[in-house]
Amino acid sequence: MLRVLALLLLAVPALAQPAPTRGHAVTILGTPALPADFPYFPYVNPAAPKGGEAVFGMTGSFDGFNPFILRGNSAYGLGASWQPGVGGTAAGSAGGHVWESLLTGSANETATGYGLLAATVEVPADGMWIAFEIRPEARWADGKPVLASDVAWTFRTMMEKARPSYRTIYADVQDCVAEGERRVVFHFKTNENRDLPLIVGGMSVLPEHWWATRDFTRPLTEPPMGSGPYRVERFDLGRTVTYARRPDWWAKDLPAGIGFHNLDRVRMEYFGDSTVLFEAFKAGQIDYRQENISKQWATGYDFAAVKSGLVVKQDLEHRLPIGIQGWVMNSRRPVFKDARVREALGLVWDFEWTNRNLFYGVYTRMGSYFGNTPQESKGLPDPAETALLEPFRPGLPPALFTEPFQVPVTDGTGNNRDGLRRALALLKDAGWTVKDRKLVNAAGEGMAFTILLNQPSLERITLPYVQWLGRLGIEVKVRTVDPAQFERLTDDYDYDMTTMIYPGSDLPGNELRDSFTCEGAKTPGGSNLAGICSPAVDALVARVVQATNRDDLATAGRALDRVLLRGWYLIPHYHNKTFRIATWDRFGRPEQPIRDGFVLDSWWIDPAKAARVDAGRGGK
Repeated sequence: MLRVLALLLLAVPALAQPAPTRGHAVTILGTPALPADFPYFPYVNPAAPKGGEAVFGMTGSFDGFNPFILRGNSAYGLGASWQPGVGGTAAGSAGGHVWESLLTGSANETATGYGLLAATVEVPADGMWIAFEIRPEARWADGKPVLASDVAWTFRTMMEKARPSYRTIYADVQDCVAEGERRVVFHFKTNENRDLPLIVGGMSVLPEHWWATRDFTRPLTEPPMGSGPYRVERFDLGRTVTYARRPDWWAKDLPAGIGFHNLDRVRMEYFGDSTVLFEAFKAGQIDYRQENISKQWATGYDFAAVKSGLVVKQDLEHRLPIGIQGWVMNSRRPVFKDARVREALGLVWDFEWTNRNLFYGVYTRMGSYFGNTPQESKGLPDPAETALLEPFRPGLPPALFTEPFQVPVTDGTGNNRDGLRRALALLKDAGWTVKDRKLVNAAGEGMAFTILLNQPSLERITLPYVQWLGRLGIEVKVRTVDPAQFERLTDDYDYDMTTMIYPGSDLPGNELRDSFTCEGAKTPGGSNLAGICSPAVDALVARVVQATNRDDLATAGRALDRVLLRGWYLIPHYHNKTFRIATWDRFGRPEQPIRDGFVLDSWWIDPAKAARVDAGRGGK
């Protein structure tokens, strides 16, 4: 009888599985806006002229061309321009783009990748893998084909030899297998991390054969080879690097290539100080500047070239997520362990005074980690959010459930008595008292810490804050270091308080693990500068990553936002809804408004404008 049953079972055909979807693009919680036969991205000029050189300024220095490792400080502009999870092509992404990725983004869409190195994308119904078919015409700069084995080698190398944060980013990827010369498959450990297709699709792909004779773990001091539109033509370590456009770029006539990368040369000049960089721009040594200092934008552009029209100022609106930035408190340090201390320090800063006196009133205070997205928390938790938060209620501040979160608001006079009074009350509850005009703990130790900055321009907002903290008897020092040293210190989490930007995303996902989870807090070179390690945060990050529809994503995101805000890991700063850019008027650019505001990679040199400008500044 058992034998008969076994034979009958063998005779039953396996249940048919839905065929994998195969297409030109992949998107999350939606469908691609462009069809498979789209001729080019709608926000570019397909007839943009090629030619000319543009010079961009950078602060800091560089000692090599390997941005994937902890050692050294790599030159800007090498990797794939698209960063999945934070919109489309980054507005400020002028650079070499020596390497490319399997997918590329659209500046008008969220969480969508279109084939670049990959001709097609294949995803099964269960979402447990993704396969890419590499275009047969894809070539490295030396003429050799880009192979599936290059992708698999790149992934293994990132996991074994790159910054530890890459292991966090790719934690849910089981393996990467080359199934033939052009087909590569990423197998996943879970189908609950919806970002994985875009995460692996956005990875910069490197040539295995070129790296075979080089040590990936060491800073690279020779020009790297890639498949992208530019190559490193010349450089002087620490000072300048010039990227030259490759006329033989394999993708120049593809939909993802038409209208982009129009400059014959992109030169990056490095300056040790932002003030010197601005003077270089004024003198005509730099062509483009994105201004982040409101005072300078209001008063610093009164030089002759602006008045004559040789330099133009523009405020370009965008529809991007805001994210959050501010002073981050390193909760790994004993002084910042207590959330009441962190909140007290947040109550002291007088944003209204700062905005009025330093920023000409142009900024708006940030109040969410997910500003300008459906994940932004407002009011009290709704029933769906409360259901997610309820298991963690004992470890959460009671006010999270009963009071809407609001950043402190002052009268802007600089005499923030109410904030200081409330801060002192919180500090007293946390065991701190004022004695002989110093804030001390039960052991008589004074509260003291250092604020680490990476540019002198931040001192103008930090020093008044230090003075206000001094009114509470807190001894605070400010330490400003160069960008390379800042990177080393933050990679090692060797600071008390510092500034940090958490970029926004319409569809936040796997990157949150690196920024906010216990695992991310332990990973050197990661993004969890605050050292956040909370069961509630870990669980809510998982719910965000695993959400299968936009409603669930928004609910989990709002709940996570509330926990992060109430944890007071960061003192929120401010934002602007426009990009402020100034250029020597040599450029042409598409005029169509786009979600990202603008895309530098779609600009070109206008010959008539360039001739006028170059004559006006004495030649170039």
